[in-house]
Amino acid sequence: MSQIRLLTEQDYEQSLRLSQYAFQYELTEEQKEIRKQRMDEEDIWGDFENGQLTAKLHVLPLHVVIHKQSFSMGGIAGVATWPEYRREGKVAELLKVALEEMRKKQQTISFLHPFQISFYRRFGWELFALYKKLTIEQKDLRFLPMAHGRMERVEKEALFQTIHPIYEEFSHRYNGMLQRTMRWWEQKILTKDTHEVVYVNQNNERRGYMLYQMKNRHMDVQEMVALDSEAKRALWNFICQHDSMADKVTIITAADDPLPYLLHNPRITQEIVPYFMARIVDMEKLLQQYPFKRIQEPLFFHIYDEYAPWNTGFYQLSNEGVKVFRKEQGKGACVHPPKRGLQLDINTAAALLLGYERPLAFYEMGKLGGRKEDVERLEAILPYRTSFFMDFF
Repeated sequence: MSQIRLLTEQDYEQSLRLSQYAFQYELTEEQKEIRKQRMDEEDIWGDFENGQLTAKLHVLPLHVVIHKQSFSMGGIAGVATWPEYRREGKVAELLKVALEEMRKKQQTISFLHPFQISFYRRFGWELFALYKKLTIEQKDLRFLPMAHGRMERVEKEALFQTIHPIYEEFSHRYNGMLQRTMRWWEQKILTKDTHEVVYVNQNNERRGYMLYQMKNRHMDVQEMVALDSEAKRALWNFICQHDSMADKVTIITAADDPLPYLLHNPRITQEIVPYFMARIVDMEKLLQQYPFKRIQEPLFFHIYDEYAPWNTGFYQLSNEGVKVFRKEQGKGACVHPPKRGLQLDINTAAALLLGYERPLAFYEMGKLGGRKEDVERLEAILPYRTSFFMDFF
């Protein structure tokens, strides 16, 4: 008989065997010990049959920024099943348990990187972040007007103090950006093959940084963060300084990054890539914390959520706060539901509140039902900020 429970230290070896098989990599003994230490910081839920691990997922305790506010987030990672146990609904049950536990821990939202977007949409996760991949040939590495500051290479020991404040300020410009800790920088971002440089302006202020790798005449820019146009020019010109070393440059950046427009030849290869998905774990708590603009008159949402039924109900938004009308046990209707409101599922609610699309766009898609006047009122109270996510787990 199947049993779902948290993994203990005695189960870590089984978990690592499953991960290596599912994701097709191999760890050294030293790497295994490092992974096991990190597993102590995560909730790992497993499905067991006769004491053997058949499927698992990890929940990472993280925080993200939404409209400059911090939200507790459960990051789903390492979802894996042995092939002989697939298509038996084991991941579905693990996701249900994870949602319940994240709610208990007041993690109001959850992120994951999908192996297949349609699979996780069934369980309430929705695409919320894209990134843009630029591919630039050596012939197009032409300098922009020079910035008046200087580029500095950063020593590994000083990276957190030097680069993190730049990242933190930049992260407030988007919804969904991870609040990185020093440990996260050390474990997830910086590797021995990564080069790190920072731009310092004439006032001795650090206004941008870049993380990149050089290999086989390919410059791979993994993070290019600029706080102003001067820093962006300086970072681009630094890339151009590699014209004798690189036949190709790739840059991962936000979908709305205007860098291509600034180039002498904007006809470079630009690929928009669907990336991370988000899910609302606790709709009521999220709405209570969400910084809506001033609400002139109450606005109603009707939310449906199959896999986290505590989210299903009518929500009244007003300047006095959030009021929820939920179904009575065993009945098909909400307790005294309002007669008006906007209808949407939990997937659309996540994409909407994270700024992936605006209300009128979802209304035109048929993802947001109700009167157009109410949609326009939602447009008026929803702060404008697009989404972006630079990390991976």
